[in-house]
Amino acid sequence: MLPVEEAILDKLRSGPCAFDEVVTYLPSFSWGEIFVAVDSVSRDGRVFLRQLGFSTYEISLRSPDMEVISGTGLKVMQGSLSG
Repeated sequence: MLPVEEAILDKLRSGPCAFDEVVTYLPSFSWGEIFVAVDSVSRDGRVFLRQLGFSTYEISLRSPDMEVISGTGLKVMQGSLSG
């Protein structure tokens, strides 16, 4: 795992936060490095991104009861998959 990814996951252990908060929390990394790392950990399912506004995103650690629908990147609660 890249150091920037480790730093992001460490920050998120204290709870969800906005992308801008992560950037402020990690001044030793550029905005671009953080963006690429968040994209990577989001795609592999370690974090969950939620759009709060036009350009505001909340990042949180993936919950154990959350499932990624293969090939879509869509994340849903497992309980909502049962019929």
